[in-house]
Amino acid sequence: MGKYFILFLITSLIILLNSCGSDSGEGKPVNIYGGAGRTNSFEDFGSFYNKYPVIDKIEFKDSSGAITAPLVLPNSEIIVSTVKGNILLISQKQVKWSYKIDSVELPSASLAADANVNIYVISTGGKLYSISKDGVLNWKKKIIDSAGRYDIFSDLLVQDDGVVTAVSNGKIIKVGFDGNIRWIYSASLSPAKTFAADEKGNLYIPLTHDEFGATDTLLCLSSAGKVVWKKGFENTRFIKSPVVFNKKVYLFGITESGEQKITSIYSLHQKGKILWKKEILLFARFLSVDKDGRAYITGYNSGIGEAMSGVFCFSTDGKLVWKKYFEVIIPSVPLISKKYIALVVSDKNAVGVYFLKKDGTLYEVVSMENMPVLYLQPAVTSAPILIFSGAEELCIVSIDAPPFDKFLPW
Repeated sequence: MGKYFILFLITSLIILLNSCGSDSGEGKPVNIYGGAGRTNSFEDFGSFYNKYPVIDKIEFKDSSGAITAPLVLPNSEIIVSTVKGNILLISQKQVKWSYKIDSVELPSASLAADANVNIYVISTGGKLYSISKDGVLNWKKKIIDSAGRYDIFSDLLVQDDGVVTAVSNGKIIKVGFDGNIRWIYSASLSPAKTFAADEKGNLYIPLTHDEFGATDTLLCLSSAGKVVWKKGFENTRFIKSPVVFNKKVYLFGITESGEQKITSIYSLHQKGKILWKKEILLFARFLSVDKDGRAYITGYNSGIGEAMSGVFCFSTDGKLVWKKYFEVIIPSVPLISKKYIALVVSDKNAVGVYFLKKDGTLYEVVSMENMPVLYLQPAVTSAPILIFSGAEELCIVSIDAPPFDKFLPW
């Protein structure tokens, strides 16, 4: 009996190792939200562990919390940027190296890395930093002189030939890996905080008036900074990045109808033709797309009263597959694994994570009420495990499972 049990464990371990995501992202640029397409899909890594939170306190002279979402490198080492301006590489629960950006400056947007694991940071002073995988400064360059006090930098997007950022004053800038500016595009409207790119390097950038009732624009730029196409959307305000997947662009905007705000969800061909449009009576906040082309939209209406969020799943041809409502707020993007969708949730008392099956069934609830205050945009390791950075202290919180569960093939 004993030898059969041991054989079972060995077989289960082999199955587990083979079933874990084989694509760890090595040799590719590293961008938040699941890559340059911003799909938030981590299905290639397998299915999320979803049993309980584990806290690892990190010892370092700067014990302040994170100012941006963590960046997970292909070897599952973690980059954290702190509120005191330190860039830290955390490996095996320890700080492997640190780099301090210039005084009076702070990281102003989410980080990214190139295929050689050089880390890129954009600062509040308009400087772009390139830091080697060993924590040594490659270069820093002032890429924008005209940013105002209240201008906002976009999350960085690393491509095969450079780094793209944007500023809310309309400047969109690409910088080569040598630190030289490749091109600058000047828009008359504000670029969204995050934007996406397709496999050819074309960029899809929402441009907004930052007000309801106006006509916002979706701009497509080539990797060389040339306008491929742009399309206006009447009475539509864009507030989030599009998702680009399989030659399609998914995005949503908020329209006004009297006193009511309605979300319009679009699927476009990457050449700009609208394939379908749907409306929901909820203020959408986030959008993700899985490998089958299904779109998951979350949203909630702010105001007085009990919190209420909705999750909507649309098929690749725009049919509503399912919708669910929860008496919580969903403050960050839906994260997609092979079997489960992870939703960070919050209410008046606590923070947690809901794990839904892909048919919308609530599968598991993980409470985070005993955890420290967290930066509520998690990242995903290749395990795949959800990780959060502490917002007020230096720590990493992960959603894990009992060791034996990891050996089971189901």
